[in-house]
Amino acid sequence: MSTPSLRKPLTALELREILSVELLGDGSCSVDGVDVIERATPQQLAFVGDLRNLARIRNSEARVIIVPAAARHELSAFPGKTFLLADEPESAILLVAALLNPPRSRARIGVSGQAVVDPSAQILGNTNIHPLAVIGRDVHIGHNCEIHSGVVIGDGCRIGDHVTIYANSVLYHDVIIGNQVTIHAACVIGADGFGYRLVNGGHERLPHYGTVRVCDDVEIGAGTTIDRAKLGETVIGTGTRIDNQVMIGHNCQIGKHNLLISQVGLAGSVTTGDYVVCAGQAGIADHVHLGHGAIIGAKAGVHRDMAGGQAYLGAPAAPAAETTKQLMALRRLPELRSTVKQMEKDLQELRETIAQMPVSANTSNLKAA
Repeated sequence: MSTPSLRKPLTALELREILSVELLGDGSCSVDGVDVIERATPQQLAFVGDLRNLARIRNSEARVIIVPAAARHELSAFPGKTFLLADEPESAILLVAALLNPPRSRARIGVSGQAVVDPSAQILGNTNIHPLAVIGRDVHIGHNCEIHSGVVIGDGCRIGDHVTIYANSVLYHDVIIGNQVTIHAACVIGADGFGYRLVNGGHERLPHYGTVRVCDDVEIGAGTTIDRAKLGETVIGTGTRIDNQVMIGHNCQIGKHNLLISQVGLAGSVTTGDYVVCAGQAGIADHVHLGHGAIIGAKAGVHRDMAGGQAYLGAPAAPAAETTKQLMALRRLPELRSTVKQMEKDLQELRETIAQMPVSANTSNLKAA
């Protein structure tokens, strides 16, 4: 995060030029930061992403607000505010945030004298090894990498170019990391998978002789664990994005451009196609395959293969439309239960009435029927 001294206030007029948008209101108002509409101060820029949220402006202290261009005719309800009309308000405010919070200049540490680096390790140009990092034997680290403090890279690891590994992450031996990869803090990559067999009444650990290969352009969130394969490789495909606290078991084969959201758990040997999405806390059983473009909803439990190109919900997971109907029916159970109880009561009363009728009356009624 940048320090306040790095920030340069921007006026609404300057923002209009930077964003190439229309300005309504006082162009001299200036901002030196950004925040969400509910918490923004008069010195901070805020935004509203769609027309449904315009009412939030009323209680906001922000003086300068980015709004959808389609909101033009509704802004008179908010006097005293200055508006920037953008086709994509969220993209616009993120651009301004980048200007107001310029990144710190990259440190030129080289290999810190406080790092522990085995003499056999090969570290290429413009790579920083920060203090208290530990680099094992026969490790190869490419150009322009950042290996932060507390990182442990085990023997034989291969790391490509432009890789950032944040503090206290651990790469076990012989892990392979591609180019343009970011590994956030406290990740563990390459630990043995959860594999045991029962021998003489005890659980004997199964050895894991494989490794983990993370392909190019992958981001791995903080606290995530990726287990090494029993044999062969656990693979994370190109362009995949993994959130914090995700668990990926041994021998999983994750396709390209997958999105795995926080607390997703993949058991051993799960395979996925490309562009698969697993929402928060979804659990995937071992040896299951998720087809190209499959979307697994939050907290879903997947116990069998799922075809690509559609969304799934529930535990056990089923197509979203089917599961939604079931949930809607489930919500009506209390009402249905009351209806059934009333019907049972009415039926019992009818039986009692019939039982009390004279036999001759009953016979007459039957003949008439």
